[in-house]
Amino acid sequence: MQKITIEDLLALIAQGEGEKIEFKARSTNIAETVCAMANTAGGCIIIGVDNKGKIRGISEREKERIVSSLQSLMPAPEVTISDVEINGKRIVVIKVEKSKRFITLGPNAYIRIGRSNRPLDIEELAVVSVEELKVTFDTLPSSVPQKEINPKLLKNYFVSREKKRGIPLRGELKENLKRIKAIKGNHLTLAGLLFFTDEPQVHLPWTGIRLIELHPDGETKEIIEFKGPLWKMIEEVYEEVLRRLPRKEIRIGVKRESFVIFPEEAIREAIINAVAHRNYRIRADIRIFLDPQRLAIKNPGSFPPGVDPEDPEHIPRNPLICQYLYDMGYIEKYGFGIIRMRKAVKEHPLAQLEFKLSSMKTEVIFSTQTSTLSEDEHIILTLLKSGPLSSTEIAESLKISKVTALKKLKKLKKMNLIKKEGKGKNVKYSLRK
Repeated sequence: MQKITIEDLLALIAQGEGEKIEFKARSTNIAETVCAMANTAGGCIIIGVDNKGKIRGISEREKERIVSSLQSLMPAPEVTISDVEINGKRIVVIKVEKSKRFITLGPNAYIRIGRSNRPLDIEELAVVSVEELKVTFDTLPSSVPQKEINPKLLKNYFVSREKKRGIPLRGELKENLKRIKAIKGNHLTLAGLLFFTDEPQVHLPWTGIRLIELHPDGETKEIIEFKGPLWKMIEEVYEEVLRRLPRKEIRIGVKRESFVIFPEEAIREAIINAVAHRNYRIRADIRIFLDPQRLAIKNPGSFPPGVDPEDPEHIPRNPLICQYLYDMGYIEKYGFGIIRMRKAVKEHPLAQLEFKLSSMKTEVIFSTQTSTLSEDEHIILTLLKSGPLSSTEIAESLKISKVTALKKLKKLKKMNLIKKEGKGKNVKYSLRK
């Protein structure tokens, strides 16, 4: 046991609970939380403090249990255990370092998502175990010889790279192919195969994309399959999705504007992210489901352990594929795809965005609840994008009576699209996050 100052402890408590800080009133499930933090980004566990930050203290016997509970973690994580006494109450702080190796608790493993610990299932553990070998899928050699490269696709890549990144082609072609790791020996790497051959799906049939258009009742209307180099599929899928998405006209001020029901920039980012970050070891294709109210992009593979869509961090599962897409201008800055998607959705008058994570897939869902709204109700939602407003301010903007504005606000609140804050003359309305 080491000592921690009271000031340092109070500073930690003041930060509140989150991915890197957890309060525990008792010394239960300590090993699980240490395991999750070590597998994610590290953090601190404060034992003897309840979830409201109130100091409760723990007994001497509980303190003794803490060290013994960590002995079941393999390999042993790097932790520092400190204690301090406040008003006769003993508080223990465990500082957990991010582990370079994956930590397990008996037959189980955990990762930290937000304020909770999430167990990994058998399939996830298998994927993590392979990924921990530090050999990424896209850098592995394929069985496809170098001669299968389409020179036009290769030229397009180098021309795009020079235009977007200012990197000219120098020296012999084979040396350039080695430099960008598109070949190993006389064979293509899997990234080289996916970018520089006409139909990589002949060799990797699960790397295509399917667009499934649905009727309003959920029945399948049409299925379109896309094959080809990754960057070409991105373009073709994006154009087809935009062509099929409905548009809506609404009045903003004195103008009428026509919108695709979901923001085009966010859709493009979602498709690029699916191609760049999917787990290519999972033999399933990317599937995009489209109906008049919803667009769902289902991607094989969960987020890499420790990555949370609420606080995205760029940890490339496919570094070569990401590099090629960056070179060609599809990715502008690593780690900003989700941030750009959220920004585009926030600025759009109709769209909502949701991420669903499961053990073996990621789902990005664009949706709208606004099909039954009037034009004025659409405008109210657009106005509230800029911040909270009173009913009087909304009535003046729409040039309607305050009574009419309140009726519309009541409907939007009932649909859980907006919330009401304050009392009396200070009541304002804002979008529900």
